[in-house]
Amino acid sequence: MLTSLSIHQFALIEHMELDFSKGMTVITGETGAGKSILLGALGLTLGQRAEAGAVRQGQDKADVAATFTVNAPALDWLKQHDLPAEDDNVILRRVISAEGRSRGYVNGRPVSASDLRDLGQHLIGIHSQHAHQRLLEKEAAREILDAYAGLTPLSTGVRQGFSAWKKEEKRLQTLRESSSELLAQRQLLEYQVSELRELDLKEDELNELEMEQKRLSGAENTLLCGQSAMIVCNGGDSGDDAASQMIHRALQEVDNIDDTHPLLDEVRDMLNQAQIQLDEAASSLQRYLDNIDMNPHRLQQVDTRLSELYSMARKHQIRPESLYAHWQEQEAALAAMSLSDDDLESLEAEVAELKSRCMKDALQLSAKRQKAANKLSEAVSAHFDSLGLGKAIFKTRCDQLSEKELSPHGLNFVGFEVQTNPGMPAGPLAKVASGGELSRISLALQVVTAATSHTPCLIFDEVDVGVGGGTAERVGRLMRELGGKAQIMCVTHQPQVAAQAHNHFQVSKVSGDSATHTNIRILSDVQRQEELARMLGGVEITQQTLAHAGEMLTLAKN
Repeated sequence: MLTSLSIHQFALIEHMELDFSKGMTVITGETGAGKSILLGALGLTLGQRAEAGAVRQGQDKADVAATFTVNAPALDWLKQHDLPAEDDNVILRRVISAEGRSRGYVNGRPVSASDLRDLGQHLIGIHSQHAHQRLLEKEAAREILDAYAGLTPLSTGVRQGFSAWKKEEKRLQTLRESSSELLAQRQLLEYQVSELRELDLKEDELNELEMEQKRLSGAENTLLCGQSAMIVCNGGDSGDDAASQMIHRALQEVDNIDDTHPLLDEVRDMLNQAQIQLDEAASSLQRYLDNIDMNPHRLQQVDTRLSELYSMARKHQIRPESLYAHWQEQEAALAAMSLSDDDLESLEAEVAELKSRCMKDALQLSAKRQKAANKLSEAVSAHFDSLGLGKAIFKTRCDQLSEKELSPHGLNFVGFEVQTNPGMPAGPLAKVASGGELSRISLALQVVTAATSHTPCLIFDEVDVGVGGGTAERVGRLMRELGGKAQIMCVTHQPQVAAQAHNHFQVSKVSGDSATHTNIRILSDVQRQEELARMLGGVEITQQTLAHAGEMLTLAKN
């Protein structure tokens, strides 16, 4: 369950630390006071989208952290992702910068927003005020039935199995339809690959050959230039014009100067260094020239090999430097096309096995859905009287489809129907139920599915919209009853619902001269009575309204 929520510099909240308890907790306050801010902060820790506007005006970042007691599914998720659980607690944290960048953490370890969403699904479930609209969506009934009966893993397995079967079936069909075309392509590819294999090109051979050709073709010029450089360094027969002799004469002339000025010492040092550098340069140049190879025969071999490579590149209409990579690509393409008859038979058998396995799982899923459909119908209908729906009857249709109609969702058409008046036929929700009826049917569904959920914390965000009076009180009782099985948090404007809670938070907005703050506080029994009176009485709270609020609290406790 959710044990604490820490919020810093988020929207209108500056600093806030909240602790939560078991049972049913309600959150109330004036419209616009900031109840949505509280759920928004919690949503950030659950991986919801972060925006720069979430950071409080004038601050550089917002920081939100939620602490949960870890359950078995969450613990398994943590182990799979090599994340430790600390004292049976898990802390989900989100930091958002003023520029809109965000970072997520689980127990202090960096994680992605998708990781926060995956883990959050095991810790908390959120039922929104617009859930009744989702009942009109095509896939909603099937997904709700699977969640109610715990069939989501099996349904996911059927979807994955169907996808794998269709993928291999498409591959098989493609191979069958294009066998003649593939044969022609393969023959051409085999010829092209055989040419490239015969060429036997090495990966970096072209570059090495071009460098070698450059050295061999320029060997004569290299020797001439190198020998000229040697003469400049060391001189010829006389050596009078050699650089070394000139430096030597310069040193002698400097030594003839009758002065002890420091600059002359620097000149001597530089000339001595120049003499040393010149000797080393001459030595290195001599070693280089000793290795120059005048080899016309090797040059002819290199030219011939390069001509072959350039010619093959032109033939394949590619750049010469891409020839080796092209060869490897052609080899891979040929290997992919080389499917023998045995391979084809093996693929046919694999496709048949995948289809058989998918059909088996779909039939198993269908049987369990049909069994669960009746239970769901009875469980939802049982709440209709308390929700003011009179003698209306809820029905979950779960029709078995033929094997030819197998889809990623299995072998069923699942839909919700309702009979609102005795003697009248049941019909789809969208055609039979009014807006108010749809809202209450949705609430009954949420209560029933929440009762079978393994999620330890459930949030109901104004799901009681459209109900009031005695119906709202019965809704509150249902949630209070759920609070005995899981932690229930309910955002509501209904005093009849709020009175049923075990814990009560009030959200208020405080506006100053220069800033506005959202404040959230846990209410004592006296403060709860005052808050319920506000919700009942509006602007002016009378003693009669206070007495009514006190009576509601007393009845709820009893």
